[in-house]
Amino acid sequence: MMNAATGMLKSRLASESSVEGSRSELLWLIPLVIMFVALTATAEILSIINGTSAIAMIADYGWKALRLLPTVAFIGLVVQLALAPIKHPKNPLSAVIAQWRSALSDPYFLAARVAPILMMPFFFASFSVLKMLMPRYIPFWGDEPFAAMDRVLFFGQQPWEITHAIFSTVEATRMLDLFYSVWVLLLSLAIAGFALFAPRKERARFFLAFGGAWFFLGFIGAWLGSSAGPCFLAYLNSPIAPEFAGLMDRLHAASNAMDTKAQAVEWQQMLWRGYENQTYAFGMGISAMPSLHNAIAVLYVFMAFRIGKLLGVVMAVYAVIILIGSVHLGWHYAVDGIFSAFGMWGIWWVVDSWCRKSGYDASVDAQAGLPR
Repeated sequence: MMNAATGMLKSRLASESSVEGSRSELLWLIPLVIMFVALTATAEILSIINGTSAIAMIADYGWKALRLLPTVAFIGLVVQLALAPIKHPKNPLSAVIAQWRSALSDPYFLAARVAPILMMPFFFASFSVLKMLMPRYIPFWGDEPFAAMDRVLFFGQQPWEITHAIFSTVEATRMLDLFYSVWVLLLSLAIAGFALFAPRKERARFFLAFGGAWFFLGFIGAWLGSSAGPCFLAYLNSPIAPEFAGLMDRLHAASNAMDTKAQAVEWQQMLWRGYENQTYAFGMGISAMPSLHNAIAVLYVFMAFRIGKLLGVVMAVYAVIILIGSVHLGWHYAVDGIFSAFGMWGIWWVVDSWCRKSGYDASVDAQAGLPR
């Protein structure tokens, strides 16, 4: 009787501890939801005032953001099953099934996996609409000072002159264009992978920093630093457009020499038509400072180094390629990428500090036996 009572007590305490541990997921989910609501509400209110709707674009963004979800889920499960005999040599399949059954039956762990997936299309649609609406409220003012900063930083030259001197061939431009385009696929891969398979600490840090990047850099930063970017200066009749005429001539010449036109050139032409016609649709909107391409690439570096040094080095190289490509392809000034990198570092520092000091990390460590 005594042993039975002791066993029941231990089971109850373990259950209560499990619930308390899983409830700690709210420590990062709540701030993420606050940013989600603030961004979505702001975008929808402003879009309704201007005769459109951010929420109406959710389906398009959902497909783009989550299109790799089934593939990632399948590959992740295969890898998990392949590694299971190492971690659970006695009964690997049962261990994996028990892990997922436990995770799916806990509302907090389920929310930690599903909520970010559901929120991301809203983040992207809201960001895009706010980017489209930005010039109506804040004209592009930042191109001239940002270009001037680049001249100072690069000793009187524009950074594109350096990149096109080093990467002067059509093939080099093609590769930079390819790496820049792959960023979109990595976005979908990262969302699905971190939501479904990342350890708890990594999942919390990724999505909280990811949401912070889109909210503080993609929305607030873009509106404060309203700028179009080098590729649009001629269209806008900017007084500094001649400084970038050589860049656009080289970019278009390289694109015309390719079998298929460079993605950067196609998108730049499409975005300008959307801007001229005030088209509110998927992927539209012009904004240079700060660069979300660069910011998210830097976030990948932080996350990759938490996983392993080799992966961290690979993603650091990729982040440098994105920075070079953003200038070489005419999307950004160098200071856009530099500011974005420091901005992402600041967001990461806040998120990492929050996870440690709020008690989240301690809770995860205390519940090390729970599904991750």
